[in-house]
Amino acid sequence: MSAQLARGQREKIRALLEQDCAWAAYALADLQPQMDQYCAWSLAADGRGLALIYTGLPTPTLFTFGPPASVADAVAQIDLPRRIYITVREEHFPVASAYYDFSADQRPMDRMVLPASAAMAAPNLPVTELSGGCGDRLRRLYAHGGAFAPDAFDSAQLDGGAFFGVTDEKGDLIAAGGTHIVDWDAGVAAIGNMYTRPDERGRGYAAAVLQAIVRKLRAGGIRDIVLNVDQRNAGAQRLYARHGFLRHCPYTEGIGEKQE
Repeated sequence: MSAQLARGQREKIRALLEQDCAWAAYALADLQPQMDQYCAWSLAADGRGLALIYTGLPTPTLFTFGPPASVADAVAQIDLPRRIYITVREEHFPVASAYYDFSADQRPMDRMVLPASAAMAAPNLPVTELSGGCGDRLRRLYAHGGAFAPDAFDSAQLDGGAFFGVTDEKGDLIAAGGTHIVDWDAGVAAIGNMYTRPDERGRGYAAAVLQAIVRKLRAGGIRDIVLNVDQRNAGAQRLYARHGFLRHCPYTEGIGEKQE
């Protein structure tokens, strides 16, 4: 299937993905016409499953949706790159593993979702909204690193997204977070890029940033809010659960090298 979607194709894919908006949030946002240049879609012959290759990040990403047999058919029809980053449900991992070796990088993840009825309190600490010119400031913050430091940030995510940060007395960011992707028209968003500098943790900064992000998204009419969290990141799991996020499903992320 061409990366440029005709209207009928776009709506057919949307109808399929809307069967599970929480899992398909990223893909639903990728249906925005301005994302076509980064997306190659493949529908299974039975119309029940699909595969998406997203090329807007340094490592192309594979997303899958549907029954495993349908997913296998969709993946077989798509042009697969030499190196891939997967976002696949556990039952789809064998399909990806038939093409790629993930022995060096396989991450157990949870997709979490905020119920539409969940209220979000206002931050009790000062936060600053971050604009499109803050890419370098965020990269300097994320460069402090650690086991769960953001690794999929791109300055383009600031444009039309929702980013907030906490600064120290010198104006340097000590905590920040935002969205990986937002579709304001479709009412779907994925929160990500959450990080607090290691020496500033335990002071409530992440909670304040999260609250600010959610409140902006809700004010803008976003209904479906999701996020991803590593199953080994107990602190983040507690933060999100405390603010009303629920576990939707386990899945797998990781970088694979194509098998010869």
